Amino acid sequence: MDIQKLIEKRAELWENAKNFLNEHTDNDGKISAEDAATYDKMEKDLSDLSKNIERFQRQAAQDAKLSLPTAEPILNIPQGSAMKFGKASNEYKQAALAAMRVKFKNVSNIMQENIAADGGYLVPDEWDSRLIDALQEENVFRQLATVITTSGEHRINITADKPAALWVAEGGSLTFGDAKFAQKTLDAHKLHVGVNVT
Repeated sequence: MDIQKLIEKRAELWENAKNFLNEHTDNDGKISAEDAATYDKMEKDLSDLSKNIERFQRQAAQDAKLSLPTAEPILNIPQGSAMKFGKASNEYKQAALAAMRVKFKNVSNIMQENIAADGGYLVPDEWDSRLIDALQEENVFRQLATVITTSGEHRINITADKPAALWVAEGGSLTFGDAKFAQKTLDAHKLHVGVNVT
């Protein structure tokens, strides 16, 4: 059934009903019982036709919904050249490199993972380990410190109280004290924050 034809028919019925009411109304705004019955029948036909149009429109909408594809289309990408997105894409890498060369004075929009206030620009994945290696060589504190790599809990013994040194006269008696030791525990911890999203 052509919905457009039904809509046009409904518009024609409505115009006929309005004209009928205007023609059969007297000067006092009244119509005879027969004319009222005829007008009521015209209104009922109009209402039935409107319901029928709504049914066909719902049916057309359901047909359109059911004709949509049920899965994402398969892209014909040659093997070995899988597309990468986000900070793994080649465009992102080129933009990051160009931004670093000019000390981030000219930043491309493609680098924006999020708004700058929320973190802004991220380093491409394969650069992470190289940057950490470079930091280990350049960082002054790492050169001065002893780096201990742990796979679990690690305890280090340290002196808590050192015995005090005393001046003793020649031939005087010596006193002996005990040093007190303590332990410091190093362990891996996870920093966590949870955000509720409604």
